[in-house]
Amino acid sequence: MSKRDSERNCLRLAPIRHIVQLKADLPYLDGVVHEILRLHPPGARDHSSFADDVIPLSEPVRTESGKTTDSISVAKGTLIMISGAAINRSSAIWGPDAKESKPDRWLAEDGISGKAKEVQGHRHLLTFVDGPRTCLGKDFAIAEFKTVLSVLVKNFMFEMRDGPDTPVELVRGILPRPRVVGEDGIGVPLRVRRFG
Repeated sequence: MSKRDSERNCLRLAPIRHIVQLKADLPYLDGVVHEILRLHPPGARDHSSFADDVIPLSEPVRTESGKTTDSISVAKGTLIMISGAAINRSSAIWGPDAKESKPDRWLAEDGISGKAKEVQGHRHLLTFVDGPRTCLGKDFAIAEFKTVLSVLVKNFMFEMRDGPDTPVELVRGILPRPRVVGEDGIGVPLRVRRFG
């Protein structure tokens, strides 16, 4: 029996009576949720610098002029965009499988690589930002996400309308939205049937 099927059976047999169960008793659900949050954060965040500053880089980069630098000078009032998706999917940070969905990485002691452990933020993710601008509702959002997902997985089976190999792409907008490659609009049609 796969971990997913085992977790589904746990959801079916043991109703969730307390929020603590969502993490303590269902580790694979926790891994799935955090892998989704890692791969699909809501969007980039922008901030204005409050003062002239110099931002150190973890690795040197080559500028357009061909020079190498290990920091970026930022003037007061400069708009800075932070892409959580780029950091959460970076191969340099998360390893060669960074763009793959692997919920197991959250279950093993050594599942999170060394560089990823250096990322500050909830569970080494920038999905909810960090520091004074961290999302105050992150714990509620995660609990709600786990609750809804556990109810859906417990009661329904989901399949791609055109089979498991249906190509899906992201459509850029205010928030990225999925669609089937070659189709207009947004959305991914699914076949949904009640489980059991």
